[in-house]
Amino acid sequence: MPAMRIVSLLPSATEIVFALDLGDSLVGVSHMCDYPAAAQGLPVVSRSIRSKTHLSSAEIDAIIQQARAAGNPLYVIDGDLLRRLQPDLILTQELCEVCAVGTGSVFETAAKVLDYTPEILSIRPASLDDIFKNIGLIGEAAGVPARAEALLGQLRSRTDYVSQQAADGLAHKVFCIDWLEPLRNTGQWTPELVELAGGVEGLAEKWGKSREVGWDEVLEYQPDYVMVMPCAFNMDRTIAETAKLLERPEWSSLNAVKEGRVYLFDGQIPSRHGPRVIDVLEGLAEAMRPQMFDGLTQPGIFRAATLGLSVAAG
Repeated sequence: MPAMRIVSLLPSATEIVFALDLGDSLVGVSHMCDYPAAAQGLPVVSRSIRSKTHLSSAEIDAIIQQARAAGNPLYVIDGDLLRRLQPDLILTQELCEVCAVGTGSVFETAAKVLDYTPEILSIRPASLDDIFKNIGLIGEAAGVPARAEALLGQLRSRTDYVSQQAADGLAHKVFCIDWLEPLRNTGQWTPELVELAGGVEGLAEKWGKSREVGWDEVLEYQPDYVMVMPCAFNMDRTIAETAKLLERPEWSSLNAVKEGRVYLFDGQIPSRHGPRVIDVLEGLAEAMRPQMFDGLTQPGIFRAATLGLSVAAG
């Protein structure tokens, strides 16, 4: 039997495919699939209507709002390439039209350019349990359910270790920043990760949607810790964008800033609903309880920031 041919149209699914040791079956990816490194050499099936890599968070938000108002897509699929790749399985999502190609476009393009019907698996997680279920679904669809169960066993073991160790401590107030201009909190699984790590995200709704947050709310809340994790920004862009917070008078009024409890995360990782969300869980736990979890986190997940937003080694 020939090997299954998989096209992944979102970075989270690509990471899951590689974690299931199915990299050789992956024949096409989206333009945002950059992890692991092996994904970067694969044919790119989708592209952004407009490059946003050089734009600030405020400029990117303006583009997104304009596209929504006009009903225009942010991404397109290369139908000719999809036809040549002849996938058996296409992985897509229903969670966020900002993060990846929407499900409707995938079904429409596949029906138009393919003379057969591939399996199209669309995932929409809100909770950590949903993420785990999706790993199982992808494993089933790809014919490797045992590998998925083994991976899930490892992820659940790491989750249990953090939650059990952190359960006896005081729950710190945490504010996780998903976007900087405008200021937005995190949603879906991130408040749950904070809770498992021994904190509480009082400005966010667990398993709910991200929303704009006013600085007056943040000042009233006075978080013990601020975790900056702008959606889809790598660490360099996170550092650059977060530096603009120094221009806000409210920023220096936060106790977390005054006391050096601000941490910067590689924003590409928390926003992806794949195996590395557990790296984020471990990072949150280590940031809040370094004595208990020192050295637990993989390098590159988070860094401590000083008051002036210079970044400590880590």
